[in-house]
Amino acid sequence: MTAKPSPLEPEGGIRFNPFDGLYAFDGTRCLISGLVIDPSTELRPLFPNRWIEQLDLAHHFLTLPNGNKVAYPNLRVPVHNDCWNGGMDDVARKCANLMLIGTDTLGWTNTERVYQWLCWLFMGVLYAEMNAVKGQDQIHPAWQDPSFLSRYRMIHLSLQGAVYPVEYLGYDPGSVFILQMNSNPCPFDFKTSSNTQSISIQVGGSAILASLGDNGAHVAFFEEEFLPLRKILLEPVQVDELFARMCYRNHLLNPVFEYGISFADQEDPRTLVQMKIPPQHAGEEAFQPWSDDEYVQVLDLYMRRHGHKPLQSWQESREIMTFIE
Repeated sequence: MTAKPSPLEPEGGIRFNPFDGLYAFDGTRCLISGLVIDPSTELRPLFPNRWIEQLDLAHHFLTLPNGNKVAYPNLRVPVHNDCWNGGMDDVARKCANLMLIGTDTLGWTNTERVYQWLCWLFMGVLYAEMNAVKGQDQIHPAWQDPSFLSRYRMIHLSLQGAVYPVEYLGYDPGSVFILQMNSNPCPFDFKTSSNTQSISIQVGGSAILASLGDNGAHVAFFEEEFLPLRKILLEPVQVDELFARMCYRNHLLNPVFEYGISFADQEDPRTLVQMKIPPQHAGEEAFQPWSDDEYVQVLDLYMRRHGHKPLQSWQESREIMTFIE
């Protein structure tokens, strides 16, 4: 087994934070450790070659904030050899290939690995988005907001857990739902929302929805909504409706969490993470009030590919279109 790199790297390691304003997102330093990389050999594909070949990803594109499009095989993430061989390969390639066989096979790995893989996909897309706008005046306002950058940092810390020992004390860092689908005419569909830290991936007859960095709020508050759906085969339009709900709920999530991080040191290689709600916020609701007027705009965005117009329907009938009974 390949030895893992030390979390105490003098120029990076577990304390490395790419959202501190010093990281350039230019493909020259490792996203995991901050160490300098060789761009000719250490730019890793976001999706493994098996996915690119079997799912024909050369014909699927990510639209960047500047309007440019990049084919999924061209999405690359800088990862130092020590980090890649010390855990990231197991997450980025091996875990992904298990899902290609079917979500049942994800039982062959632990749930922490699945979550880390979803963080890898989210951070890989965010890396491409930030690379596209670096040096420009019109940077997305959320990417300059300290609260957003803090959330991104916590997702990044979970990703570092693939390489360095990271333990969460008394809580889960996010929510993951694995669902089964009917035979999908489009064998691949992938969505991320950097504003709401949400991710959806549909591959063949499987789907995964995840709310990253919500501290398990979706599982705690909405698991009963998902439980009956795990017993049926969903249509793509139903998965997209669930994703619209997740994105909007994450927009409403009350960001009152505080984190205590005990970083690795010479005596203990583990990084320990605790989450708490400050006493002054203890009585507050976990989510801000729901608004149908706002939600239907999010729903409309994800229903377009199915030919449905929920916003128009809402304006005409004041009824929310749904495909989930």
